[in-house]
Amino acid sequence: MKRGLIFALLAAVAMLCMGMGDLGGQPKGIVPETDVPIQAEIKDHKGITTSLEQFSMDGETYLDAWRGQGKLTIPFQNIDTLSFRELKGDEVKVDVKLKAGEIMSLTVRSRAKFYGSTGFGAFQIKSRDVDSIDFP
Repeated sequence: MKRGLIFALLAAVAMLCMGMGDLGGQPKGIVPETDVPIQAEIKDHKGITTSLEQFSMDGETYLDAWRGQGKLTIPFQNIDTLSFRELKGDEVKVDVKLKAGEIMSLTVRSRAKFYGSTGFGAFQIKSRDVDSIDFP
């Protein structure tokens, strides 16, 4: 009787542990909720342009980048266009044109993900696969 009970408990614990496989991160097919509604148009390296709502970078509504050795965050509302240039290892060089007209060169992580809703499904793309992003 005790062996049967112990086996049943171990089996139950094992089943619960197996369900914890992909903890952390965003579930597939889900667009992260954002506090600010951002619209964007992403063009990938194949020339495909996708219009998005609820746009975010890793779930945030700002560009997270490096300017030299310093970390810089720019709200997407202040950006006109992002032009992704060269991929070097874990980094991508990006030219940022602000709505105020200023242009600067920054660096973002090549694995950073951009998310958005197409209206017919969830969309995500890594920064290393992006050609440009426009904010209408």
